[in-house]
Amino acid sequence: MWSIGELKNTVEISETCAQDLFHAQAFPEELWYDVTEVTIENREGVRVLYFDSDHNEHMDFLHQERFTDVFSRHNARGEICFGSLDGDNAGSFWGYRFDGEGGMQKLTGSVEWAVSTT
Repeated sequence: MWSIGELKNTVEISETCAQDLFHAQAFPEELWYDVTEVTIENREGVRVLYFDSDHNEHMDFLHQERFTDVFSRHNARGEICFGSLDGDNAGSFWGYRFDGEGGMQKLTGSVEWAVSTT
């Protein structure tokens, strides 16, 4: 088993978008028990999509079209990025960029190590 971590989450989620995401679940309580659990306030005070770290490798559900279609309809803008530091996908970094005009691009990333100067 492996787990992933949310590294960046800047897509503001409106109340209407949250409701649509909640209703996009394949079955009741798949990800959220209540529509109020869809979002969480980030460090900047913005309501963003909530990812449950207890879901381990299933935490990133954005590869599913039914959810990305909701972002497209709501013209989401910003980035959501993940990384894995253990398991067979250790060192994998990926994400999604929403352009504010209904488009989405998949992202891939990496970490570069450098000698410390301090």
